[in-house]
Amino acid sequence: MQKVIYLDKSRKYRKLFYTLTVVLSSFVIGVYFRSSYLLYIGFALIILSIFYECLFSFSVLEAIVLPKENEKSFKVIIDKQESDFWRIRKHIIINGWIYLYIFQEGSNKTLKMWLHKSNFKDENDIRLLAKKIILENL
Repeated sequence: MQKVIYLDKSRKYRKLFYTLTVVLSSFVIGVYFRSSYLLYIGFALIILSIFYECLFSFSVLEAIVLPKENEKSFKVIIDKQESDFWRIRKHIIINGWIYLYIFQEGSNKTLKMWLHKSNFKDENDIRLLAKKIILENL
């Protein structure tokens, strides 16, 4: 039986961090280059990056479908579309965090992500995923 691990799709913390970083960098540019034309270039780049972040949101990983016994590839649900033949190229497991660098065989698509236990809908799913990665060498 395949176990489906559902992930929270919330990106509010990432957007909040990004917004705070942009605001801080705009203050630095404003103070450092206040009497130069680089001030206008810096503000233009900041506005361009905010525009890019608002318009082009990246695809969202919704769920990971763990493989059956003796299978090395698993399925991933991205933007409500299931795609299969994903393999883990690199992983790091630290306390409540899992770093995954996964790729899709055939198309060579890659995803890099840090997953915290708060990213999972059920907090025990992080343990299940870590056990599956370590014990079955996915």
